[in-house]
Amino acid sequence: MKNASQIITSIQYKPQYHKLLEHKCINKLKSALLLSVQNYIKYGYIKNNKLFFVMSATLNKLDVNNNINTIKMILNSPMILESEKFLECLDFQIDDVVFYVDHKPKQNIALHSTNTSKSTYQERATGSLHVEMKDEKLQELALEISKLIKKINES
Repeated sequence: MKNASQIITSIQYKPQYHKLLEHKCINKLKSALLLSVQNYIKYGYIKNNKLFFVMSATLNKLDVNNNINTIKMILNSPMILESEKFLECLDFQIDDVVFYVDHKPKQNIALHSTNTSKSTYQERATGSLHVEMKDEKLQELALEISKLIKKINES
């Protein structure tokens, strides 16, 4: 029985799922960059044998050139490309790398939002419990709860 990762791996090399392999390759190349630069990258895509990275903030010219040279070094080195980390990128012919800035703010999508406001309710219990139990510990516990409720109502 195959698990999910084995199924995806077998599917991604089919021609109709070429974009899945492209996405994996872009993420692998993105992971080769510094973490501070990775945080500024919104997304990447390959078009006309060029790898485009869309940034959410501007970088200085030195950083951009350094990142371009790092990616080109990975793509031009057969020893690095054939390592297990960059296997997805073997099928792509990338000639150039381009970084450009998209000045639209990055939109975070909340998958699940919860009500963060804390709800408080007024205590409606009066504390007039009169329960007789055979177990003395339970009887004492019931009396303590009754005293706490009365104390809350007084304040």
